Amino acid sequence: MQSLFKNALCCILLCHTSLALADGITLGAQGEANFTPYRQYKTQYSGIPYIGYDNSHVYIDGTEVGAYFINNDTDQLKARWWYLDNEFDPGKSSDSALRQLRSRHSTMMGGLSYQKITPVGAFRAEFSADTLDNSRGLLGTVAWLGQVSLTQVDIYPQAGVDWLNKQQASYYYGVTERESVRSGLPGWAHQGVTPWLAVAFDWHPVKPLHIYLQPKLTFLTGALRDSPMTDQNYYWVLSSGVTWTF
Repeated sequence: MQSLFKNALCCILLCHTSLALADGITLGAQGEANFTPYRQYKTQYSGIPYIGYDNSHVYIDGTEVGAYFINNDTDQLKARWWYLDNEFDPGKSSDSALRQLRSRHSTMMGGLSYQKITPVGAFRAEFSADTLDNSRGLLGTVAWLGQVSLTQVDIYPQAGVDWLNKQQASYYYGVTERESVRSGLPGWAHQGVTPWLAVAFDWHPVKPLHIYLQPKLTFLTGALRDSPMTDQNYYWVLSSGVTWTF
């Protein structure tokens, strides 16, 4: 249910591979189609400009900023603050019960990220907390990223698992007692795990130009699959964009 237009480059070109941000300012645009798992919910579309900069000590990556503690060819440890564009607008659902629920808003997450680059790919672990107290939740991620390089195209297969603590999962998927009385939906408050698969395509016909496309498939498991707000076991996000480094 993430709206990755505003955070799309984080898992493709910039955060994992630092291709576009090195030694320059990167400008561009990014967009997304988010096929959410909410019941009878409209597909969300969005797009924003992109600005990036990285001097190996601090960086700006669109809606993410951070500072490196370690940054070399094999290891990267950084503090990061990033915009989590998760949201639920009851007015976008045609389900009468979901229209009785409260809105769920995006937030700013802050935490640490560590990445280890090995001959078989990059391994990443992240832990973040909601800094605006919208969800008051915690989010953890472990992931792997590979790379296949062709003449003008790099392909990045990815796999990972996100863990949402009870506050985080309940904010975006839960139903409170008051909402249950109002909507008729059963109450729901649990933690959750969402495995995901993605593949990013980075086409660079000339060195400063990058055109990318990334489909991402996220699976709802366990209690998340049984949330009364959802009606499917998975959802898709399709991200795309274009950047130019000066």
